[in-house]
Amino acid sequence: MRLTPAQIDAIKITAQEVLGVDAQVSLFGSRTDDSRRGGDIDLYIKAPELHAPFQMDAKIKLLIKLKQRIGEQRIDIVFAPAAGQEALAIHRSAEQTAVRL
Repeated sequence: MRLTPAQIDAIKITAQEVLGVDAQVSLFGSRTDDSRRGGDIDLYIKAPELHAPFQMDAKIKLLIKLKQRIGEQRIDIVFAPAAGQEALAIHRSAEQTAVRL
């Protein structure tokens, strides 16, 4: 996994502040492969208390706080499907490959 311990801590703490203590954060995509270089930070988040209409606001708040803490990084956030939402290919891919932080 190509994140520093400080980045991992900042991501977990920030997710809990914005989304609540039950939020589970995982890394997926190229940063899970130690043999690769570069790439954005792809986060897959399960937040049981976050309902679909509020996901965009939460995503913006989370991105702002993360950039303040870990610096200018390309960060993509994918929320697990909320109740009533259909799972998309990106959700299935993240579920299969993600590494929990």
